[in-house]
Amino acid sequence: MAADVQPSQGGPHSSVSVHTSNLKGGLTVAIVALLFFLSTFAVGSPTVPRILSSLMVVVGIATVAGFVPVRGPQDYYGGLVLVLVAILALVASADLPGQRGFAFGPGTAPRLFSGMLAVLGAAVALVGVFSAGPPIEKYKIRGPALVLVGIFLFAALIRPFGLVVASYLAFIVSIMGSTEMRWVESIIGAAVMTLFCVLLFVYLLNLPFQLWPADNAALILFKQFEDVISQTWIILLKLIPFRG
Repeated sequence: MAADVQPSQGGPHSSVSVHTSNLKGGLTVAIVALLFFLSTFAVGSPTVPRILSSLMVVVGIATVAGFVPVRGPQDYYGGLVLVLVAILALVASADLPGQRGFAFGPGTAPRLFSGMLAVLGAAVALVGVFSAGPPIEKYKIRGPALVLVGIFLFAALIRPFGLVVASYLAFIVSIMGSTEMRWVESIIGAAVMTLFCVLLFVYLLNLPFQLWPADNAALILFKQFEDVISQTWIILLKLIPFRG
């Protein structure tokens, strides 16, 4: 008789684990989206990233409150991360020409790719809502951190050092996030991807990207960091009411 008794697959420990996962995941999504929302006050075209980040804050809060049934945590949170990356790309490229209407310019490709990434991420997250899936496993911070470093590195180097240098270094840094990285394959792969970017954006789409470093590249890079610090200070002054 004892052999016929099967242990319950979803006991109290399982429900507590799911609730804790949604609490941490929802809070993380809401906080990151809130930071992106605040960053839109420092860019020239804030409408789309501001709307998306506001929606992500609401989604994160709804997840914490239990209003969203997360049946596939990996798909759900993976999709939300893709949407957050799309918002980050929109904020980072907001001041590039070609971000509004049908005007074609350097900002057109980032806008299109970010929009497609946001739609794809939302679709993946919906799969995690309506379909059962595996829970979130333990993860390491090294891979995602180096990918983010690669994105920020590209954004910082594209103007002073040109598309070739910025793309190549960004690919190398991103590849370093993989534990299976091999230097020879990585160097060749980064060169191929950089060549693809040059052919696509400069020659096929005819976008006015600078290919090689400018004569005053170091000065431009320093000026960019100075602008970032000053804009961050302006945002802090808006958020924190200083009283004399």
